[in-house]
Amino acid sequence: MINYLWAWLTTIVVEFVIIWLFIREGPLRLFLYSLLINSFTLPIATYSYINIINNIYFIELMVILVESPLIMLLIKINYKKAFLISFVANFVTALMGFLL
Repeated sequence: MINYLWAWLTTIVVEFVIIWLFIREGPLRLFLYSLLINSFTLPIATYSYINIINNIYFIELMVILVESPLIMLLIKINYKKAFLISFVANFVTALMGFLL
């Protein structure tokens, strides 16, 4: 259980930093968005990976496709930029997961 909590907190912080590097305004608001988005996608992704489809590439693709419109709507940016942010954020956190 502690591993899941650690992964959740790490994901929120790392993805917040990446979002902030792209947007550079309203850090508290961006942190809240990272918290909300990852509190939604990470448990579903973890459950799906463990119980439904053991394919991290497919799961990450689905997470990016779900997070992109959420980022677009919350931050009010175009989809292309939201997709790029989601891709970079999830690539970095997935890479950290592989390395750790």
